Amino acid sequence: MDKKDGMNEELYQKFFALVGNPDEGKRISQAKAAQALGYSSAVVSAYKNRTYNGNIKAFEDAVQAWLKREERRIERLQIPTAETDTLGSIRKALSIAQDEADIAVIVGDAGTGKTTALRNYAAESHSAIFIEVDASFTKNVLVASIARALGLDTKGGMSVVISRIVDALKGRDTVIMIDEAEYLSDGSLELVRRVINDKAQTGVVLCGLPDLRYKLENRRNDHHQLTSRVGVFLEVKKMSKADAAKIIGAVWPRLSKETLELFVKASKGSVRTLTKLMGRVHQTMAINRLDEPDEEVIQAAGEILME
Repeated sequence: MDKKDGMNEELYQKFFALVGNPDEGKRISQAKAAQALGYSSAVVSAYKNRTYNGNIKAFEDAVQAWLKREERRIERLQIPTAETDTLGSIRKALSIAQDEADIAVIVGDAGTGKTTALRNYAAESHSAIFIEVDASFTKNVLVASIARALGLDTKGGMSVVISRIVDALKGRDTVIMIDEAEYLSDGSLELVRRVINDKAQTGVVLCGLPDLRYKLENRRNDHHQLTSRVGVFLEVKKMSKADAAKIIGAVWPRLSKETLELFVKASKGSVRTLTKLMGRVHQTMAINRLDEPDEEVIQAAGEILME
């Protein structure tokens, strides 16, 4: 293994074959790689320039471990997007919200494919913006997140940033998709209605668990102006057998009905569980050099899945 100035040259080349400017075909930026390694961007930059004076062995141990994780990730099963009935329904709701500058509310249990559908829509359309919120999202955080997604400056007071958002969205064919929207406060929900949908005349999608529906309905008086603007309401049900067959068929198109049924039974109506199960099955098949999954492999993979 060649080394220069105490550096592992082979490791160096492998690392920077993946890390760099995404516009130049690199898989991950230096900033994200640094975060994954637990080091600063300055350290990664110094290592790239061969000027790092810190503990080179500790840093390269971290790089080696990260590369192994990346190799395992790349080897994981990549499931093509299957045109399921559920995906079609969600896409239709998103399109209506965008085309008609309407408000769509999408609710469903965890693991039903809502978030994946929203992410896919955002990836396919440069005019769709995906925001994933959590319990820490105040109105200020929400406004700043939307502004950053639009490439706007977040400096200044909230009213200043809101004005920038409205100006940027007016006349633009955009939809703002907010996932985990049940975490939004009443004030944040009203802000979304008033600023994004009303002032900016932009489509809005509020997506979340069934709690979102109850939050809007149980406080109807508080949210009357918002609920009266909802043009589309979609409740995503558990995965159907037909949808499961399409997802599985995108990877293994010639499975028997009996084998498909094993997958459906083990996944318990959850898209998330099904895709995890398929990944485990794929790994087991690779280890045992199998061409197609069988009952033993599916049952073994299903037993190690977390409920």
